[in-house]
Amino acid sequence: MCNCNIENKWNTISYPKNKFTSLGETPSGGSWPLYYFKRSPEGKFTDLNGNEIAFNIKTPDISMDFPNSELNKVVETYYNLTEYQKTIASYWGAGVPQNQLIPILQTLINVYGVPAVSASRLYGIVSSAINDAMVICWYYKYAYQIPRPVQYDRNFTPYLKTPEHPSYPAGHSVSAACFATVAAHFFPTEKEKLITLVDECSISRLYAGVHFPLDLSEGYNLGVDVGTRILNEIRNAADVYGSTVDKVYSDDKNADLMPPPYTQIFKFK
Repeated sequence: MCNCNIENKWNTISYPKNKFTSLGETPSGGSWPLYYFKRSPEGKFTDLNGNEIAFNIKTPDISMDFPNSELNKVVETYYNLTEYQKTIASYWGAGVPQNQLIPILQTLINVYGVPAVSASRLYGIVSSAINDAMVICWYYKYAYQIPRPVQYDRNFTPYLKTPEHPSYPAGHSVSAACFATVAAHFFPTEKEKLITLVDECSISRLYAGVHFPLDLSEGYNLGVDVGTRILNEIRNAADVYGSTVDKVYSDDKNADLMPPPYTQIFKFK
């Protein structure tokens, strides 16, 4: 658990206009099974060889100032939202982040003509990576118990509904950054576009008014770290003949990665 000197905790402050639940959404998620990591008998994260891992995420303390400077950034962003930013918030906030991320992978697989077995493995790697990223994210959410913006300012009404689990780090940021890290390894010429999309996925949660900027930046760092460690685990995967299993598609086919459907709407505005 966190010794982070945060005065108030997520599970001690009710949501405005809502009946408060001290449990929230899947509070045990941080203890769920992992694919590319393990836990020590003491409950600490390790790699598959049992080496303890210190993931790249800051332990919150009062210097991070969630209830004041961070909250002010959320509120200021909300009162200056453009229609374009509202649309971004709505697009990436429509369900779980995989709803928007997996179709990107599907497009890449189709454009680059990834064979059936390789495509199946690639779907498995990415899905397993996102699973691990979210389990690790959920561990830190409930370890740190950082309240949401609406809990610090009960007069603030965010653009989208606030999820019923702690704020830090942001699940969209963690999963999107992990996704981009893994996908860009297999499709390196598409890296710039992938980063642009997942940056947008991350910032959408600030536009939505449901996360602090630090939730996004630290969540992004965590997602990149998780994705990088997973790539290190699979890098030397080989078949029975000793040949490398995972092909990197380095030719540039300039895949049309969506763009999100709202892009054309605002293109000429």
